[in-house]
Amino acid sequence: MVLTEEEGHAAQLARQAVEEGARLIVGVGGDGTLHEVVNGILGETDRAPDGVIVGLVPAGRGSDYARGLGFDTGPHALVARYAAALEGDPSAARRVDAGEVTYRPSALVAGRPIGGAEGAIGAEQAKRRFVNEAGIGFSPFVAQRTARFPARLGGWLYTVAGIVTIIDWRHRDLALTWDGGERQEGRFASVEVALGRYAGGGMLLAPGASLDDGLFDVVTIGEASRAELFSFSWRLRSGDHLRSPVVAVRRARAVTAEALDDRGPIYLQADGELLGRDPVTFRILPDALAFAG
Repeated sequence: MVLTEEEGHAAQLARQAVEEGARLIVGVGGDGTLHEVVNGILGETDRAPDGVIVGLVPAGRGSDYARGLGFDTGPHALVARYAAALEGDPSAARRVDAGEVTYRPSALVAGRPIGGAEGAIGAEQAKRRFVNEAGIGFSPFVAQRTARFPARLGGWLYTVAGIVTIIDWRHRDLALTWDGGERQEGRFASVEVALGRYAGGGMLLAPGASLDDGLFDVVTIGEASRAELFSFSWRLRSGDHLRSPVVAVRRARAVTAEALDDRGPIYLQADGELLGRDPVTFRILPDALAFAG
């Protein structure tokens, strides 16, 4: 057992474990911890080394990836599943997809200074992998504001942060390119690229998403009124937001987004971690991980 000491340390520890021949690497924490572990395991490859299994003991504020997996998180059940995975039981470890996002590094993301990001500030590109969900537009500001509220709010702190963000929110003009072909231009509040069903501390963002179908579920929220954005604060809890005419879901293997207006950068978060700015390109990494769950 090794304790992390700083941002990015979990990725370093996971990479070291792979190099030392570890067969099972378990993160204890939330989606952010798992995000780092997966980046450490994958490194520059699109698929984890054969024989390496990922596990998660959910102990974060949101833990949306674990919620989407739907497995028993009791300690006895976790130990039994990890033991079975190490013994080669095919039912104990499932293959799951991951995502990759390419973006431009930025010293400031959604009003928060960012340190230690991949790539030099001002460089054209950096790259990060993610396992649950990534988004541009609205969600990076929500992710940034969650740090301002007490942890005792649990998953509801994302709702509170969302409501605060809505108060002064302004939509952005974006160009989306789907699977390297069709181009879509429009005004959007948010574009969320989902592997898992849940995000934001239990919000049912993408009810039809699957962790192993080789596709993203991309949820776009178009030009919504402020009142409708407020309604999403509770409609997202049940998936009812999909009934809104300004919300659309599209499945894709890749999507690129860039700003069309002149109001500054479009910011990016992945698994709740603030990363950088546009232009951004998301692509699916099918069967990237063997996950004990």
